[in-house]
Parts: sequence; C-alpha cells; structure tokens
Amino acid sequence: MTSKRIALAALLLLATTPLYAGFNEIESALRARLGSPTYIPLMGLVRVVTWVVHPKGVHDVRLAVFEKNHASIDGAEIERLLNREVPRDFHPLVRTRSRKTGEWAFIYARPRGDRLELLVVSHDNEDTALVQVDVEPDVVMRELDQPHHIVVSMR
Repeated sequence: MTSKRIALAALLLLATTPLYAGFNEIESALRARLGSPTYIPLMGLVRVVTWVVHPKGVHDVRLAVFEKNHASIDGAEIERLLNREVPRDFHPLVRTRSRKTGEWAFIYARPRGDRLELLVVSHDNEDTALVQVDVEPDVVMRELDQPHHIVVSMR
C-alpha cells in the first residue's frame, strides 16, 4: 500500500510540475554571483492557483528576486551567462544595457504548442529579477489592446 502511495505521489508531482529548462540553471548562476534570492511567501500557492485558473492567459510563473545586491553584475557579464545557460530553443526578443545607469534587461521566448514561454532577466540599480512565464499569446495581446482592463486588474 505504501509503495502505491509513493508511486502515485511521484506521478502527481511529475504531472503537475512543468519542466522548465533554463530557469534553475540561470537562478543557480545568479545565486553564485549575487547570493540567495529573496524568499517570496506563498509563491508555491500562487503557482498552483495559476496552473488551475490560468488568470489572463498565464499558465505558470516562476520568479526569483535578488534584492539590494551589494555584488554588482554588469550587462556584459549577464549576457555571457545567459548565452551559456539559456536553452537553445529560446530566441532573444530584447537585449538592452545602459552604460550610464548600469540597468539591463534580456527577454527570451520559445513556442510551447499554442502557448509562449517567456524568460525575463532584468536589473536596476539595486535589484535583479528572473521571471519565467508560460502564457497564451492571444489572451495577452487582447489584454494589451485594452489597457483599461490591465489597470483595473492591478487594483
């Protein structure tokens, strides 16, 4: 009986945990350079609810925030890190670095059937964020076409 429960639990875990190549590797590389990311309470619950409800076309989200970094990381360094760690099936959409402010942002995308997986890594003067999101592009585009809906949903 116990082995059946373990097998069932393992099967459920595999079925409900999407495979996200790249996120863990990038998070580990950032962790080695910047220290541990900030703990975000209830993020696991947010992910489970997102898997079930799909708010605004989002099917999953992963987030790691490195707040108030005392160790700086420049855009050229992060670009080399991303070139090494981002899976080859992701395509770069945005690569921007400011020499003046030290801020940078990189956005990659890959198709996942009828959905789109986005990988975003950004940095301002203090914080670095890594986000991976699985979205329905049609729903997101409809929301962007109606900016009033976005503002209302943010309240």
